[in-house]
Amino acid sequence: MKKIYLLAICIVGSVFSSQAQVLDTLVYESFDFQSFYDNLIDDVNPPPGDATSAIWYSYDADQNTDANGLSGGYQAFFPFADIDTVDRDLDGFNDNSVIGSSSWFDSPAAADNWLITPSYTIRAGDSLYWKSAPRQTPRYLDGYKIMISTTTNDDLAFSTTLFTAAEMLSPLGSDTTYSTFNFSSGFVHGLDGTYIEATGGGSSPVHHGQLRPFVVDLSPYVGQTVFFGFHHDSFDDVFISFDDFMIRRGAAPLGITEAPKNELGLNVFPNPATDNAQVNYSLASQSDVTITVYDVTGKVVASENKGSQSAGRHFHMMNTADMANGFYTVSVQTNSGRFTTKMIVK
Repeated sequence: MKKIYLLAICIVGSVFSSQAQVLDTLVYESFDFQSFYDNLIDDVNPPPGDATSAIWYSYDADQNTDANGLSGGYQAFFPFADIDTVDRDLDGFNDNSVIGSSSWFDSPAAADNWLITPSYTIRAGDSLYWKSAPRQTPRYLDGYKIMISTTTNDDLAFSTTLFTAAEMLSPLGSDTTYSTFNFSSGFVHGLDGTYIEATGGGSSPVHHGQLRPFVVDLSPYVGQTVFFGFHHDSFDDVFISFDDFMIRRGAAPLGITEAPKNELGLNVFPNPATDNAQVNYSLASQSDVTITVYDVTGKVVASENKGSQSAGRHFHMMNTADMANGFYTVSVQTNSGRFTTKMIVK
């Protein structure tokens, strides 16, 4: 049976609108630059087993050849459902992208792809948020696991599963209502009739998956330094995608709710930068602000404590003329959390 697939790898940026929120966003990653993927340290060798790290890792542990022509591991995609894709902004960038992984190989096999976060120290009230969407469902529905390590970022150190998304099991079904399909244990995307874009019919009945938000309480890990692993382990399916990774503090919402966007409206202009770049951000209330720039190895290349700043729009000028060409992470630390965006220096 033919699998429906998407080969759109994109270079994207983001401008987000703010929403009133009850929770503080401490960590936010939108995966909204191709440079995020380029900043990942390695797609072949395993993460180094560090006890602390400021860097994301992508690891293609299966080393299988993808049947769709893509390289292994995680990479940037356009969202799979039309509702998750927005028009290009005035800056020429698409407002949304996702990071995803493939489980469709030349020879049927199980994927073993890891997206491993930096380390975070969990405090009381913290919760993990993210969104995910399969390329299609129910046929060839991709599953995955959200796992946690309390020791190192070695993929073998992830022994505890926080969440499991189910995958389709053989034999193939023949409809779009899920009634003729079998799935592994876990959450079955679209089974409740929500977060799907109906496109079915023909020889490969499918719905496109829409990005669905999830939340996991992290109270069992208060005081511990942890890593999170997005483990794509489907057998011979298509694609899985992730977006809007966050750690938030406060009372967890009832049920599954939409995750908030980047409250700071953080961006860098121009991007790519040559001699100078301006970091733009907005504060909802008075806050201490520190701006830090990291290179692809996680090394601090520039940092400035801006002191206490009032509510409103702010900008920070950076000299990038002496920075090596490449990709950088710009971090703005405020009283309500740390926000990051990507910068290219040419």
